[in-house]
Amino acid sequence: MNRDPEERRRDTEEPDPIGDEFDRIVAGWRREGSVPRWPSDDPMDGGPAVSAEPATGPLPPVCDDEDHFIPPDPPPLPRIGPPAAVGLALLVLGLLLVTAPQIIGLSSGHGLPLGLLSLAAGLGWLVLRLWPSAPDHHDGDDDGAVL
Repeated sequence: MNRDPEERRRDTEEPDPIGDEFDRIVAGWRREGSVPRWPSDDPMDGGPAVSAEPATGPLPPVCDDEDHFIPPDPPPLPRIGPPAAVGLALLVLGLLLVTAPQIIGLSSGHGLPLGLLSLAAGLGWLVLRLWPSAPDHHDGDDDGAVL
């Protein structure tokens, strides 16, 4: 009495309450009317095989532009202020001095330390701009409770 592994697996499985509930819901839908079928790769099961007959049934609804959310245009990029331009110029000068100092007329012996110094100054300048400034305290203004 040899049984294939699939039959043995079905006999030893516990009932699946979620799968049974799903099957019950689908059976109820089928009793009420037509239920769309999930496409499969099997042409015998109504899969994506090429058919000579045109597709029948209602067409899917076409959504109007009013049904979709169209986000507003993004705000323009902020302009680079003079302090940020100084920091970026120091970084560009530093990269130029490190990679090709002969363009400015310096030897690589002088260009490397000056370039590294310029890179450090540019990075320092930009990082120090990120430091929050001290709040302005006006006499008579009440900031509320300070915790």
